[in-house]
Amino acid sequence: MNHAQGTIEDRPLARKRPGVVLLVYAFRLVAAFLLAWPFAVTLGGAVSGYPRGDAVLFDQGGLLLLEALRRSTGALRPSSASTLLLFVLVCFVSLLPLGALLGALGAKGRVAARDLGAWALRPLGTFSLLLGAAALIEALLGGVMIAIGNAFARRQTIDLRAADQVRVGFVAAAIILVLLVSVFHDIARAAAVRGELGMRASIKRAFAAVRSAPLALLAGWFWRAALGAVFLGAAVVLGSRIGVERKAQVFAAFLVHQASVLAVLFLRASWLAAALRHVDRVLPQTTNEPVVPVSLPASPADDDAEPPRAALPSAADPAEPPAPVDDLLAENPAKNPSTEAPSPLPVPADEKIVVEERLDA
Repeated sequence: MNHAQGTIEDRPLARKRPGVVLLVYAFRLVAAFLLAWPFAVTLGGAVSGYPRGDAVLFDQGGLLLLEALRRSTGALRPSSASTLLLFVLVCFVSLLPLGALLGALGAKGRVAARDLGAWALRPLGTFSLLLGAAALIEALLGGVMIAIGNAFARRQTIDLRAADQVRVGFVAAAIILVLLVSVFHDIARAAAVRGELGMRASIKRAFAAVRSAPLALLAGWFWRAALGAVFLGAAVVLGSRIGVERKAQVFAAFLVHQASVLAVLFLRASWLAAALRHVDRVLPQTTNEPVVPVSLPASPADDDAEPPRAALPSAADPAEPPAPVDDLLAENPAKNPSTEAPSPLPVPADEKIVVEERLDA
């Protein structure tokens, strides 16, 4: 991954990027308001004449909610069609903050706005192809499993109770298959961002990551998904106890629900960081050490560094050949050892006296 700062986070963690997680939450909040706005306007108009307003829709039993839905059927049909198209558009637009989140999780140091934009746009094509392929596979697997369950349930040898149990079992199996495909989808996205890969290469790396540690991947996804379900369930229970009779209660219930959504989003960011760590095990290892040019001397602290090689002469600037040794000695005869007379060795004083005595004799 080529980050702007030239650094890569060795151990991605969600708690290191709370600001980016909040940005993704803000995008999802705006998208949820856009998707819910047509239904809120339609149902709110149906109960606008009641003194309590739309609070009657949340009464026990839901009778007024069902009646409002029945009376608003004509208005809900075009709203549902436009909302479905808007939902598909939001699914593809949401790939931008997802790419920014994955890129920020894999980076080290501060993150600038231009970095988020680059990380959001770079894998958009690969993310779109992966999203289309995953949606097609999930629809096929889910539809096939439900069709098989209905075929078994329609047998004459099975009573009504057993038929319902068979349908519920095959629907649960279809949901499990869809969840497994979504887990693999997230791993392929992490591989696409971490290695800057295309669709085929990211799928291959995702298969390699699954083969290397399948139980660790499933366990890491499962405990985060289970904890997120607990948060959402607790928010529903607590919000129902707060009530919606007054505006302050509605606002308090809204805060409780959004706190649970933010917690679930943080758990998802944690899962994506774990997927990045698993992908790192199967991607080729790269080094971040700077490359020292050949012409520059090595650092004195590096004892094992090779000495710099001498620069080779180029054709445009040929080096002069070295002069012969004889010419150099001829120019400096004083430094020529062959022309200098050997200096006599010093003779000890005792030997000089012995020689003189022999000469006198």
